[in-house]
Amino acid sequence: MTRLPAVCTIAVLAGALAGALAAAPAVGPTALAVATDAQAGMRALWRESAAAGAERVACLASIVDGDTLRITRINPLPAGADSLAVSAGSSLDLCGPPTWQGTVHTHLALASGRPSQARFSGADRGVMLMWWQRWKMDGTFCLLYAENEAHCEIDGAGLIILPSTRY
Repeated sequence: MTRLPAVCTIAVLAGALAGALAAAPAVGPTALAVATDAQAGMRALWRESAAAGAERVACLASIVDGDTLRITRINPLPAGADSLAVSAGSSLDLCGPPTWQGTVHTHLALASGRPSQARFSGADRGVMLMWWQRWKMDGTFCLLYAENEAHCEIDGAGLIILPSTRY
């Protein structure tokens, strides 16, 4: 009997695992809803950020309600907190459970006339990882890339990318 080289065995197993994961249905919410008070807070955060020309950060409260992630409220971090400069430790300290489930921050365009990025940066992903490591629970993270447009994800043990939405 001929034995397959270890590399072939690993490749076959990796392919089977990838196929099983691809076939598995997503677990968690598939829609995003923003409560009226949270909408007002998010718009105010965006306006302050745009006026200052600096990104802003706020604590975020959310719940999962069936197939919907509901953003229920936000609380801006102290004035002048720039998501590029605020320490991740500070936002983790101030925006932790049980009151808060994550953070929301603005993404301003880096160049005039160009749209803001509607995706998380590598640094953002690092903070999301720190959240999970510290709190041992999934976090809700949103970024505002226009006055009434947001992209949110649930990140931690797994990743759920929700459709970007207008609020």
